[in-house]
Amino acid sequence: MTRTNRRQFLKNTATGLGLALAGDSVADATPTSPSSYEPTVDLPPGHLDAVARRRRIFVNYDALAQLFDYKPAGDQPDLDHIKDHLLGLLDVYGDNHIDTVGWCWSEGNEAPYPSKVLPTLLDHPIFKHVPEEIDLVKLCCDETRKRGKEAFFSLRVNGGDHDRTYIEKRMPKLDIKFNNKEWLLNWNTDPSGPPQYLAPYHPNAFWNFAAQGTRDLKVRCLREVAENYEFDGVEVDYARMCPVLQPGYQWENRDALTAFMRSLRLALLDVAKKRGRPVLIGARVPETIVGCHFDGIDIETWIRDGLVDVLTIGCRCMEAEIESFRRLTAGTPVRVYPCTDFVHPTHDYKPGEAKYWRGIYANWWHQGPDGVATFNCTYTGQDFSIYREIGDPKSMRFLDKVFAIERRGGGHPPELTPYPDDWRTPRLAYSNTNMLGQLPVTLDPVARVDNMLFLYVADDLLGAGDRLKSSKLRVKLSRPVAIEARVNAALLPSPILKENWAEFGLNPILSAVGRNLVTLRYKEPLADDDKTTTVEKVELHVEYV
Repeated sequence: MTRTNRRQFLKNTATGLGLALAGDSVADATPTSPSSYEPTVDLPPGHLDAVARRRRIFVNYDALAQLFDYKPAGDQPDLDHIKDHLLGLLDVYGDNHIDTVGWCWSEGNEAPYPSKVLPTLLDHPIFKHVPEEIDLVKLCCDETRKRGKEAFFSLRVNGGDHDRTYIEKRMPKLDIKFNNKEWLLNWNTDPSGPPQYLAPYHPNAFWNFAAQGTRDLKVRCLREVAENYEFDGVEVDYARMCPVLQPGYQWENRDALTAFMRSLRLALLDVAKKRGRPVLIGARVPETIVGCHFDGIDIETWIRDGLVDVLTIGCRCMEAEIESFRRLTAGTPVRVYPCTDFVHPTHDYKPGEAKYWRGIYANWWHQGPDGVATFNCTYTGQDFSIYREIGDPKSMRFLDKVFAIERRGGGHPPELTPYPDDWRTPRLAYSNTNMLGQLPVTLDPVARVDNMLFLYVADDLLGAGDRLKSSKLRVKLSRPVAIEARVNAALLPSPILKENWAEFGLNPILSAVGRNLVTLRYKEPLADDDKTTTVEKVELHVEYV
């Protein structure tokens, strides 16, 4: 495993990019906060105006998955039918809040468009149903912009789900990877042992961004897209999949990832200069600052140095450190958009249910983001009415909600993301793990110590007056036992027990707008204290009239 010397790496990178460092002390400095916006690149006229566009909802659209689900209307290619299949989401409600679409057409391994950089997917059987002269990437980009919406090209920089050899369950994997094994992550934790290129959680190999070849390939891939299409920006997706640096050495090798972002910025500035229009850079990153650090993302430097314009934070989470990111972006043009996943949600939750998504997004709006984002909410059969609600907190004001506490783990293969009932500390990546989730927790069998939990509630229940129908705190336990609950130190009346759920009525005067302290414990010490009870879920259900 390569361990990068930080000082030498910075010197080499600066030399390669034509930058001068003012001595070793500068190279060794690691700022903890972008106290001022000091872009190390010259942003062209109009760039900051483009960054400041309104984005109520930024939709990450898994276009390849949607394309593979396409059911032809007949034997002949039907352009109108395929357009409706791919673009119907943007037209389903005329008053939707979608302002930006991040079209995910590539995982950087094969391209569903003409490419001189990557092998293509254009001979895949699905393209027999596409009119021969039609470039679907161009079609969706242009049609999005015609509708007055912003179009990004979203790249899963370390994806693998759409690789041809993965789809067809064949080995070995892509030649582009296995002809360049020195660019891949080595999963063998014994540095003296033989390299292991297939990931323990996915039958594929993944790129190592500490390798110059990997970084160059990704820059060339995104530059080609920016040159060939009229996208308003590109989004670099670090959330699907991680890791992108050698596990255990991510933060140590953070300068490699920063060098990639710097090279990408310079490449896209060159494209923007030639076409006379800005090309923005977005990044999908973990929902916490420490999560970014865990995955090797030096988010402070990216923001301070002007290497990113739009941050989508989080993936399959209910909670995000919006206020922390806002402190980092204060005084900069960088925009922040919290995001959740509608296919791989917080463990044991279904955010496709309206009352849950309203709780998540109402809480996020209350914390002051520039807008919000969705992931995996683009498929046939999903409830797209979400796009008329979550882009404006006023639209959700008196609608039923569930405010819930995050559960850790789940959602992906247990080798990558352990599950709550078999929890261990994740080592490979922070992204997608929800590893800082507060639940589940174990009750103290002798009832001396309360479990103290924080529940965020955006709604002013007391101020809702007669519009409030009911408010109930619901606690799910691993087994039915008698517990007591307090909210902001006030003891709640005895609960109604329904199987493993304890349901407490909550007087709205006890609820604060923002963070609430919920404390739980056994009502009486247990005689059979060899049996444990875990708190699995804590939810505040709010109904309006």
